[in-house]
Order: sequence, then C-alpha cells, then structure tokens
Amino acid sequence: MIKDDIQKQILVALAQGKKTELKVLRYISSQIKYEEINKQKELTDEETVTLLQKELKKREEAIEMFKKGKRDDLVADEEKQLIVIRGYLPKQLSADELNKIIDEIISASSQETNMGKIIGLVMAKVKGRTSGATVANLVKQKLNLP
Repeated sequence: MIKDDIQKQILVALAQGKKTELKVLRYISSQIKYEEINKQKELTDEETVTLLQKELKKREEAIEMFKKGKRDDLVADEEKQLIVIRGYLPKQLSADELNKIIDEIISASSQETNMGKIIGLVMAKVKGRTSGATVANLVKQKLNLP
C-alpha cells in the first residue's frame, strides 16, 4: 500500500537527514490519517492517490503564487515537495496516450457533445494518471468550444 511505503520512507528520510522529504512525507502521512479518521476506515490506494493529487495541486498553486511574489526560495522548496509527492503517484499519461483516450470516448459517444459528460468518462478511465484541468482543456479543444 502507498501508505505503508510512505511510512517506510519517513524512516529512511529521517536516517539520511533529508529535511524537505521528511517534512513532506510526515505531512502527507498526517493528511492520510485525518482522512481515515473522517471516513472511519482505512484508505484504499485509490483514495490515497486522490489525496496525493490534491496535495500536488496545492503545491502547484503555491508555486504560482510564490512566483508572482518573487519568492524564489519558496518556489524551490515547493518544487522539491512536488518531486517527492509525484514519486507516490501512478505513472502519468503522455499527451499522445491521453489524446487517444479522449478521441476514443468522443467517437464512441458520437452524438454527445456535453463537455462535462465526456470529461467525466475520460477521468473515470484515466483514474489519477492525469489532472482534470489537462483533460478539460483537451476535450474543449477537440469539441471546438471557446
């Protein structure tokens, strides 16, 4: 399980003195525990991936804000955290693979031009291997929507 891997890596990072990695892994571990308490059950790997994606998005948004504020020191720290989190996510789809999946779904639902439904179908198929924003942008382009 991803949760177990994170716990093992906390010990490794502690032993090796990797402060940034240790900070991120401890934070993620605590978020997983909070989520388990809220749901009153142990998280599955799929639920853990969803949580990690949320954390990834938070870091990406923070990087954008720090860049606007010209805080390069904080940008560098957030980018290091991104690398650690991405290590626990499934392999991301390439643009070609994603375009192929979107094309298949659009052609299968030939009369369907509801962008929301198509995005939902694509997201169900790719499950955590790409961001919703990326899917939305590609679907919008393929449907020639403004």
